[in-house]
Amino acid sequence: MRFLKGLLVFLLVLFVALIGVAFFLPASAHVERAITIERPASQVFAVLNGFRRFNDWSPWVDKDPHAVYTISGPATGVGAKQAWHGDPRTVGSGSLQIVESKPDERVTTSLDFGDRGRATATFALSPAGKGTQVVWTLDTNAPLALDGQFVFNAIGRYMGLFMERMVGPDYESGLGRLKTLVESFPDVDIHGVEGAIVQLQPRKIYFVSGRSGTDAESAKGVLGIAYGKLAKFIADNGIASAGPPLTITTRYDKDGWKFDAAMPVERNDAATREDIQAGVTYAGTAAQFIHVGPYDGIGATLNGAFAWLAVQGYKPKDRIIEDYISDPGNTPPEQLQTKLTIPVE
Repeated sequence: MRFLKGLLVFLLVLFVALIGVAFFLPASAHVERAITIERPASQVFAVLNGFRRFNDWSPWVDKDPHAVYTISGPATGVGAKQAWHGDPRTVGSGSLQIVESKPDERVTTSLDFGDRGRATATFALSPAGKGTQVVWTLDTNAPLALDGQFVFNAIGRYMGLFMERMVGPDYESGLGRLKTLVESFPDVDIHGVEGAIVQLQPRKIYFVSGRSGTDAESAKGVLGIAYGKLAKFIADNGIASAGPPLTITTRYDKDGWKFDAAMPVERNDAATREDIQAGVTYAGTAAQFIHVGPYDGIGATLNGAFAWLAVQGYKPKDRIIEDYISDPGNTPPEQLQTKLTIPVE
C-alpha cells in the first residue's frame, strides 16, 4: 500500500512538473519547405485550390491506402473541404478546409485533427524564373488557458518541439510529388481559363461532312457552303431549327481540318441525301468553355482548355463541338462568342 501511495505521489508530482515546464515551452511551432516548379503559377494554384488532385501528390496517401476521403463544399476556393478517416497509427482522422484563396499567389488551409489539435497550412506562390516557387508552411498555436483544451494544448507544446522532425520530411516528399505532377501538364498558362463540367443530352442534327486547310479563310469558305446546303434542306423539309449552327471536329492536324458542319433540329426524320446526313451529338460528361473573339483565336483557347483539363484530372475523349452562339453577320469579330465542348472522362 505504501508503494502505491508513493507511486501516486510521484506521478502527481511528475504531472505537475510537466505542466509547469509546458508554460516555458514555445506556444507555437513553424515548419517550412520550398521547391521550384517549372510551370506557371496558374497551374500550381489550380491544383492546390481544391482537393480533386490532392491524393495525386499528397505525401500521406501511401501511408494508409485504405483511408476514406470525403470532399464537400465548393469544388474550389474558400469553403472547399476534405475530411479523412484512417488508421489512428498513421494518418488518423481529421479535416482540411480552404480559408483563404488568392489566385496564383496563396492558398491557406485550416487543419482540424479533433482532440489532437488544430493547425494552419499555407502555400505561397511567387515567380521563379519561368517557373513558380512554392513555399509550404505549417503553423500551430497552443495557448495555455484554464479551459477544456488546457491539457491538449500543454501536450501540443511538447509536440511542437518535434514538429520539424515529424512534418518536415513529409513536406519535402509532398512538394516533390507536387512538382512531378504539375510538370507533367502542358506548359500553358491557364490564368482566367475556367471550364464547366456538364452532363449533355443528345441533340438531333443534320450535318455535312467537309474538310479545309488549317487557315481561317479556307475554313470559312467551306463552312459557308455547308451551312448553305443545310439551311436550304431544312427549309425545304419544313424542319424547325433547335439552336445555332455548330461544327464537330473529326480530325485536325498539319494537313488540315476535317469536320461535320451541323444544324440542331427539332426532328431529323426527313429522307437524307448523299451529302446531308442525320445524326445526334455526343451525350455524357463534357467540359465547356466560352471563346470570345475572332474564330482564328479558337485554337489558343483550346490549348488553354486542354491544359485546364490536364490540371483538373480530366481525360478528353470523342470529338470537340463548337457552338457558334453569335451571328457573325451582325457581331463585331472581337465580340463573337463560341461555346467549345470537349467530351471527357
